[in-house]
Amino acid sequence: METEWLRTFLVAAKTENFGEAAEKRFLTQSTVTKHIHHLEKELQTPLFERSGKKVRLNIAGAYFFEKAEKLIEMLDDSLWSTQAFLEGYTSNLTIGVAPQIANSTLPRIIEHFNANKPHIQLSIELLNSNEIGEAAYRGAIDIGLSKIISTRDLQIEMIADESIQLVISPSKSEVEPTELLKSEIILTHEYAPYWEAVQHVLISQFPSHKSMKVNQTEVIKNFVKQGLGIAFLPQSVVQKEGGTLCIRSLNLFEHITSQTYFISKYISSDIQAFLESSKEIYLALTDCKTPTDGSFASKRKGISN
Repeated sequence: METEWLRTFLVAAKTENFGEAAEKRFLTQSTVTKHIHHLEKELQTPLFERSGKKVRLNIAGAYFFEKAEKLIEMLDDSLWSTQAFLEGYTSNLTIGVAPQIANSTLPRIIEHFNANKPHIQLSIELLNSNEIGEAAYRGAIDIGLSKIISTRDLQIEMIADESIQLVISPSKSEVEPTELLKSEIILTHEYAPYWEAVQHVLISQFPSHKSMKVNQTEVIKNFVKQGLGIAFLPQSVVQKEGGTLCIRSLNLFEHITSQTYFISKYISSDIQAFLESSKEIYLALTDCKTPTDGSFASKRKGISN
């Protein structure tokens, strides 16, 4: 039995279309048909119910699908880890990170970590903040960097508590920020926990303000650069934007901060090292308030906003 037959079978089972499976596998449709035929011959049973161009798994195919998927996952993991070993890596960590963090502090964190732990291979998974805790709990990632605390029973430590900044287009830099809050659309992020506190101030001080939700921080920044609104963003996200964005601190919002959380299901020396790199970079890049005891002992119930 060849592994290519199994890979073709898995794609065909998911698409329920041999033509589409051929496109995804970069094969001819006749080759896909041959792979399935060889596999069925090897197993001595049909795996699909066929109706014209449409196919669907029968009961034997559905049973075999789970086995084949696990087999390919094990094979790919073995190939990947062996290649990593040959390249000099002795272990690996998978980091689940929110896009806002990936586009701001993550490169510096990785650079710092790699300088101290060059033998550890890192894999990066971009996830929404509300997905990171669940991914860590399921073991899909080793470490999570999130803007939202998880409700799961995990090891969680707040690694940054930074100020938020009002960002505006350079073309509007001469306008008083308070006037902009009255006249400009305020762009908000779907996963920004601090937005509720911002909105509370806006409602009390600028009741006629207008807002619009945009669920990507990079898009928000681009909109602001183009003069399509203004936004409140964490300091670490905008500190390198001098010249392309104007950054303002307002007394009305100085009590509002944005938290970043380090999430993991288990503790190891490698995970602790990544935690320390994360804390050090945030401390260097911003005026964050970070823990100073160097330990990773915070449980979910021990975190306070």
